[in-house]
Amino acid sequence: MKPRAFLLILLLVVAGAGTGVYLASRRQTPPPPPRPQEARRPPEALQAPAVPRESRPPSPPAPRKARVAIIFDDAGGSWEDFQAVLSLHRPVAVAVLPHLRYSREIAERAAREGLEVLLHLPVQPEDPKKALGPGGITVDMGEKEIRRKVAEDLSSVPGARGVNNHMGSLGTADPRVMRAILQEVKERGLFFVDSKTSPRSLGEALARELGVPAASRHVFLDNEDDAAYIAAQVRRLIEVALRQGEAIAIGHVHRRTAKVLAEMLPEVEAAGIEIVPVSKLVR
Repeated sequence: MKPRAFLLILLLVVAGAGTGVYLASRRQTPPPPPRPQEARRPPEALQAPAVPRESRPPSPPAPRKARVAIIFDDAGGSWEDFQAVLSLHRPVAVAVLPHLRYSREIAERAAREGLEVLLHLPVQPEDPKKALGPGGITVDMGEKEIRRKVAEDLSSVPGARGVNNHMGSLGTADPRVMRAILQEVKERGLFFVDSKTSPRSLGEALARELGVPAASRHVFLDNEDDAAYIAAQVRRLIEVALRQGEAIAIGHVHRRTAKVLAEMLPEVEAAGIEIVPVSKLVR
């Protein structure tokens, strides 16, 4: 064989062997698996869901700073006037005049609704032109008669837990009259709130002397039956309560007081005022 032909055959053999080795290596090493793609989250899943406004927790109430009791005087003559007080849905007190058309019904309904009931005891004023109404106490009565009158008046206001005076600028300044009233109050385990219709009133001082739980009114809310005046007095009540820690106010069922107070409750409570039963403030 010629040398050139031999070299050509040798080159062909070597090339064929290399190709076989390459193909064998390709069969033995499998290709790497494709890299999994990272799952994409929709954009909305990356955001915290918005809390609906109505499901957000309410703001915490203002911390309590003072306590206030409110007494609504002169109940018993009108059922409609009394309804305005009920609609407040707060633990106010209702002072019921004795022996009027709705005295008993209003006292019973108020007690069922969780309101404290007081006998609004008519006591003689200095002005002789002012009529006392039924069940009134006058300075010319004897002690036994006074106590009998108080007992009769209480029987027409069932569930009364205390007594406060209606008018009384003359009678509450008379120690004999007040002692007789307070003896009956004490015997029945009641408390006394002095309406303070006169700076000369002896009501609270004599009650304490006799061991009767007692307190005095701090603010009259409605000496004028005017919405702006009443609102100003409610704000004065807030100031007195915050200064002293507690206060007692008196309004009247037949005036605009309940309506004005209803509108001002958010302001009162935002100031840290808690409305409580008047029995919580007698000592």
